[in-house]
Amino acid sequence: MIAPRGKLLFPRCATRVIVVNEVKRPFFTSYSTSLWVRFLRFSLHSHKKLEDDLQKLGLTPPQFYVLATIGYAGSLPFGEIGAKMLVTVSNLTGIVDRLEGKKFVARKRDEKDRRVVHVMLTEKGAKLYKSTIPLFEKSIAEIFSNLEKPQQKELSVLLRKLNQILSVN
Repeated sequence: MIAPRGKLLFPRCATRVIVVNEVKRPFFTSYSTSLWVRFLRFSLHSHKKLEDDLQKLGLTPPQFYVLATIGYAGSLPFGEIGAKMLVTVSNLTGIVDRLEGKKFVARKRDEKDRRVVHVMLTEKGAKLYKSTIPLFEKSIAEIFSNLEKPQQKELSVLLRKLNQILSVN
């Protein structure tokens, strides 16, 4: 786009003027909204890094979370796993189906209440869990490596406080 002739500071050098529309970023009136956006971005970036690292092992983050949950706690009913992961049992079913197809977990009906189905690690799943945890911890350590230990502890305290508030509501 050629600008109309006018007085230019450097008339011999400047022969064209390009009009650029200024794009304004959204402005949040609340600092807490900006904070939430920053937290969301961090969460998405860290989740993506973890997803990339777990993909090398042939796992998705939800599959890893199931393995880690029952690897740590032992055999658990579907409902408890879902509650710990904050997912519905219907969403959990597909994740467990894929893990069962890979022979990492097995289902077992509760002997006292046949409506309850427990999920447990198989021997293959237990080996994967034990070998995956150090890789997971290394990945997480890389994410937080730019924060000093006192900053990490402070962040942990603040996040725990927010989680407690939200879990009550």
